[in-house]
Amino acid sequence: MQFDLETRRQGVHLFTGLLFAAIVHVLPVELGFAFLGVMAGGTVAVSKIITSGHRVPIFSWLVKKTERKGKPPASGVTWYFLGVFLIFVLSMLMGIAKDYVIAAMLIVAIGDSICTGLGRKIGKKRLPRTTTKSYEGSFIGFGTAFFGAAFVLNLTLATTPAMIIAATGAFVGLLAEAYVKIDDNLTIPVLSWLAMVIVALFIGVL
Repeated sequence: MQFDLETRRQGVHLFTGLLFAAIVHVLPVELGFAFLGVMAGGTVAVSKIITSGHRVPIFSWLVKKTERKGKPPASGVTWYFLGVFLIFVLSMLMGIAKDYVIAAMLIVAIGDSICTGLGRKIGKKRLPRTTTKSYEGSFIGFGTAFFGAAFVLNLTLATTPAMIIAATGAFVGLLAEAYVKIDDNLTIPVLSWLAMVIVALFIGVL
């Protein structure tokens, strides 16, 4: 079965995003920090190597099969790891549980993939001031991102605050995906994490 470029992109995006979130979840904090740091530095290095015209096993094939034309190789995953590493460092410095980082990782993995993937196929009504984002895709993306984030947060928080925080993070993440012009692999995890932390502080669970 043949899949078009965007279907392949979103499938890889979803699978790897869930995998990375699971890895950070099971690792102790120090190892999670090391893992994200290595991945952030590694993706920068791989991008530079591929850009220089050299092949990197597996990564070059993935770039060929999933990258949009006109973008630097592996730029999306590079921005993703830089953004996630940043919020992980901030969480450590502020004494915030890594659950908020994992929730943000799930918002970008699930919400962005579902919003873009299904939005292209079933979207009819465009969001204001956008050309490719639809109400239908954004609504489904929000729902799935909210579910993933709430599931993780509910492991350590009561259900009601977990749902409030997750809903805020998912909503801000989807707004970033639709309207912020900087690469959404960076802005979604950073802004959704920031929104969740602010709400958690406001309602008194941080």
